[in-house]
Amino acid sequence: MKQLNQGFKNAMTYAAGMENWVNNSLPGGKLEYTFVSDFAKIDWLMGLQGVLDTYKLIKKSWLDNYKAWTEVVIAINMLAWAHDNLREQGYEGREPFIELYSDLYYEAKDAFYEKYTGDEEKCHYFFQMTD
Repeated sequence: MKQLNQGFKNAMTYAAGMENWVNNSLPGGKLEYTFVSDFAKIDWLMGLQGVLDTYKLIKKSWLDNYKAWTEVVIAINMLAWAHDNLREQGYEGREPFIELYSDLYYEAKDAFYEKYTGDEEKCHYFFQMTD
């Protein structure tokens, strides 16, 4: 139980740090949704399959909301970079996370383009936030 509690504390700390880092890195403003910390907690606590399952659920629920989906794309991209940074610091086992988040990033970005190409306002928002 002590190990589980410590794991949860580590996940919460990691998630909060990731959200803060993303908010300070965004050219277009602050995040409105919790996708960064949601994915960070899931990947820490549930691993690769948890990330993939969460992505699928989020896609079903949020793709119709262009602002939320933009933040999904941002979250996935930032977590790919975060795992790459951890790998460079010597943490083992980061490659599968980097690969999964990279694949999901391109899939999520393509899903946005498929859904919103032709809507200038929504695309402008997406580019402002992700550029």
